[in-house]
Amino acid sequence: MSDIALTVAPIFLLILAGYGFCRFGFLKPSFWQPAENLAYYILLPALIIGKLSKADLTVLPVSNIAITIVVLILISTCFITILRPLFKMSGPAFTSVLQGSTRINAYIAFAVADLIYGPDGIILCALFVAIAMPVCNIICISALAFYAHSDGPKWANVPKEIARNPIILACIIGWVINIVSLPLPNVAIEFLNILDRAALPLALLCVGAGLVAGFSYSMYKTLFITCILKLIFMPVSAALIMSFTGLTGLTFVIVMLFATCPASPASYVLARQLGGDAPLMAAILTIQTLLSAIAIPIVLNWATEITVVIKWIF
Repeated sequence: MSDIALTVAPIFLLILAGYGFCRFGFLKPSFWQPAENLAYYILLPALIIGKLSKADLTVLPVSNIAITIVVLILISTCFITILRPLFKMSGPAFTSVLQGSTRINAYIAFAVADLIYGPDGIILCALFVAIAMPVCNIICISALAFYAHSDGPKWANVPKEIARNPIILACIIGWVINIVSLPLPNVAIEFLNILDRAALPLALLCVGAGLVAGFSYSMYKTLFITCILKLIFMPVSAALIMSFTGLTGLTFVIVMLFATCPASPASYVLARQLGGDAPLMAAILTIQTLLSAIAIPIVLNWATEITVVIKWIF
């Protein structure tokens, strides 16, 4: 486990550096929003398009991966919905807990996969994002439309937010290029490669800049529940589901990585724009990001050992 922990340590140090740069004014506050927009709308989509367009998807168990991901997200959503009346959550608070328990920080997932597993890990991450992102967005935006407004559901927000999501659009473009075997000129390939090299460092700095230092006392119970759901319940559920869908090897490990990653920073933007509990969402992102520095090495070490044992047996 120490090897994995040391490997992922620079990722979380970069996140802490982003927090320090923002907190102590090394970079002006006006820097962070354009930087986040650049990472979210340009750099990460470039990475996804570049990797998906070149991936050999014929060797991947795409259908089993899709079943695993969709079932995992649906089980988590149903479980959280059942818990809502038990913990007497308000509508906006429930939407933040839902986002915090189901969405995935693709920046951290891509960075960890790249450092430990290289191009194969990145391709699997891109495939996972291509499947999970639309499902998570439909569920979370629908929940915000239904629960976050005292004057009734705002269903018109759902298709609009999904259609303009740059990650979903990048996944579609990458899939189409791959499926139709569209040859990209070398200039375009190199352009995407240069952009994707900038994606993860800048994105991780922005994740750090978004961390908050203090929370309201009333948030602690909800924070505890959300962290248990995201960092324990979701990985355990993923492992159980994969025992039925038969995913093994690196695919098993990458699914476990995604299941253990903290929620996406975009959750805060959605909460703020669509009427969710934005302060609670910011607190959830902060606590989950810090705890994932411990959870990710533990889960990846366990997942790696499991795959070694399975390979040895069979």
